[in-house]
This record gives sequence, C-alpha cells and structure tokens, in this order.
Amino acid sequence: MLNTSKFFYFKRSIVIYLFIVFSLFYSMSGVAMSLFGTEVVLFPYMQGKLTYQGKPAAGAKIVRHIIWKDEDGEKEVFYANENGDFDLPIKKDKLRIPMLGEFVIAQQLSVTFYDTEYFIWYKGSSDFDKYSGLGGYLQNMRCEITDESVRINEFNALFTTSCKWDSIVKQGD
Repeated sequence: MLNTSKFFYFKRSIVIYLFIVFSLFYSMSGVAMSLFGTEVVLFPYMQGKLTYQGKPAAGAKIVRHIIWKDEDGEKEVFYANENGDFDLPIKKDKLRIPMLGEFVIAQQLSVTFYDTEYFIWYKGSSDFDKYSGLGGYLQNMRCEITDESVRINEFNALFTTSCKWDSIVKQGD
C-alpha cells in the first residue's frame, strides 16, 4: 500500500527546493531582483548651461529633488559656475523591489536665481536604467530658466522641462 503522506511531503519538498533554486539563479530583472535588490539610477548624470534672460546664470542654486522611497524624498544642492555651467553627478542607490511591486520615481530640478525659484525639470517614471529612461545622455543641454516648461512626449514618462538639448547619445554601451 502506498503511503500518500510521505509522497505528498516529498512532492512538496521538491516544489520548495525548485522555487529556491529558481529564485537564486534567475536573472536580476525578475525574482532575484526582489530578493537581493538591484542598483537603480535615481537621477542620470547631467551637465549643461543655465541662462537668465539670455545671460549666464552665474552662481545659480540648483536643487535636485528625488522622491522615491517616501513623501519627503532627498534633496541635494549644486551651484552653477560663473559661466552658468552645471555638472550634476549620477545618483544611484540599491533597493529591493517586491515581486508584485513597481518602482516609481519623481525627479525635479529647481533653480533659485535673484531670490526667485524656477522649476526647470520634472520627470515621473518607472525607468531606472543608467539614463533614467532618457535613452542616453543629453548633449549640449541648455536651460533658460525664465522659459515656460513644455511637456516632452518622447519618453515613456510624465516629463516637462524648460531645457533643450541637441541630441541624446549612449556612451559605453
């Protein structure tokens, strides 16, 4: 006579074992990412030139605000040089995304110049590749801070900006 309880226990053990092996060796974009975490780009590397009424916005204060893990988000402050040039380093972090969850991020750049705050960049998205969903680095980026922001429909995101660029270039791929 077949002992069904031992057979059921053996079958259940195999299923659990296969699930653990699958979870450990699956690619980082699936189950393993949710178990061990992955590095995500919160804000891509960005460099460009700020102008105010066509002239360099020398010393303008740039606030990079990233909202992704709580309502307050993280803020970093940078300054444009005497020519209005700015250079923002890439911002990364490591996180675990639940198997049934989705990564969503809001990126915002504001510039304070002559005691007035201007919002020059807002992007909400679920992309976290090294270009943060932009498809590459923005070449010859320039931002006239007094310009109105316009909606950009080229990316799979909610994206408005007053900045312009010549092209988008992938590097090191």
